Amino acid sequence: MPFDVRSEEDLNRMSERGASADVPVDQFEVVAFGRYRLRVPRFALVIEIDRVRRDHHELIGELAVSSRLPGGKAVGGALSIADLNVSSARARQDRAKFLAQRSEAEAVDWHGILESFCQQVLAADRVGEPAIDLRTLPKPAADDCFLVEKFPLLRRNPTIIFGDGGTAKSYIGLFFAGRLAEHGTRVAYFDWELAGEDHRDRLERLFGPSMPKVIYARCERPLVYEVDRLQRIWRDERIEFGIFDSVAFACDGPPEAAEIAGKYFRAVREIGGGSLHIAHVNKSDSANQKPFGSTFWHNGARSTWFVKATEQVGDSSVLTIGLFNRKANLGALRRPLGFRIDFGDASTKFSSTDVAEEPELAAAMTIKDKMLAALRRGPLELDELADRIEEKKDSIQRKIRQFKNHFVVLDDGRVALKQRGI
Repeated sequence: MPFDVRSEEDLNRMSERGASADVPVDQFEVVAFGRYRLRVPRFALVIEIDRVRRDHHELIGELAVSSRLPGGKAVGGALSIADLNVSSARARQDRAKFLAQRSEAEAVDWHGILESFCQQVLAADRVGEPAIDLRTLPKPAADDCFLVEKFPLLRRNPTIIFGDGGTAKSYIGLFFAGRLAEHGTRVAYFDWELAGEDHRDRLERLFGPSMPKVIYARCERPLVYEVDRLQRIWRDERIEFGIFDSVAFACDGPPEAAEIAGKYFRAVREIGGGSLHIAHVNKSDSANQKPFGSTFWHNGARSTWFVKATEQVGDSSVLTIGLFNRKANLGALRRPLGFRIDFGDASTKFSSTDVAEEPELAAAMTIKDKMLAALRRGPLELDELADRIEEKKDSIQRKIRQFKNHFVVLDDGRVALKQRGI
């Protein structure tokens, strides 16, 4: 609600007679867990603390005090914005004295107001977010993911795609963003790598002059320090899905550290909504299984996909890529997906392709997926199937026993799909 700007005399009279029925009471609210606000209408004050965290058992946060008091030394309406150790009585006293000097309003009991606010913040922090009865929550919708060219993007959780350099990961992210926007989804692209002009050029190459609306934000600092700004963008633009490009540049420390991954995912959760995160690979033998860095990147995402590209020959303008689902917490692993990307003089075209038809990409498929691809054309003898997918017979037999809902051995000994359409 708007505040009335009162004179110093008015404030003194109100202070002398105390609160009355016509004077609004102070209003404390929990804006979100870790963010608290106090409105003091009688003095036209708003006190808010954000980014609240524990450090050596003390509660610290960024305290902002806004005022429309007459006089004072406010900058853009703010008397002060600085970290405060809420747990420290001395720190509270020092800040109250500083605010009294800045406001030049003798009628305001800064010690009392700030003390009351800090005590309520401490109490709210101890309580934390309330527990709820799981039965009262709505069930996830049947369409709890966006399907873009058969690729699932979770509506409420993070997905990671990871691959080596030169596998068109950023292009894939922008292509998915544009496809979502074409179907009415409000999408944001948060970028730590390229410039906005580069993405704008790519967007037009992908979708032509009538390109869909994708909100773009260039990020220079680690994600944990961009949270407030990106939250505002998400809220103001009513964003439903976000692309984060890329994880390594958005970290506030080495990606190999578990705590860095944890802080990153907490920041993502604060921003909210579904999201796609672009990551790189390490140089180990298992590079095609998990994103670069701590295993918590793989564990923290609800779905991860490995991106592999065929080797380009000469100055070829065609790139063929495969996407391989390595983790799926909210459903079964998806089949590999393939795209052919044609880089023309004035346009870039994505088209679907069969991963199994590209030997370089097929090598990254699981035995099960190789079997599914080979048997879609019809039943095969075990020896023939082993030769076709270049796997050992005993490995194939184990998969037949393991996935009885997918494979069956016919009376004549051939291996077949149990049902068509798998």
